[in-house]
Amino acid sequence: MEITLHGSVADMLNNQVTAGKYQSPEDLVYEALEALVKQKIDEGINEGLADMEAGRVIEINAGNLQSVLSKPVSEW
Repeated sequence: MEITLHGSVADMLNNQVTAGKYQSPEDLVYEALEALVKQKIDEGINEGLADMEAGRVIEINAGNLQSVLSKPVSEW
């Protein structure tokens, strides 16, 4: 895959590589994507914890599993 960066984004990337903080532009992009994935995971965890604190949870067990699975997500 090829990506062309322009302007300040290209300058920032080149400055980081030139400063020796990354061996290649790909290393910087990889680290940035790792940070983005971690951020998204953390946001999901925080949302789940907020749902728990607000009581927006149900217990899933053998008795209600089928009804939980058959209910469309839009109805939750």
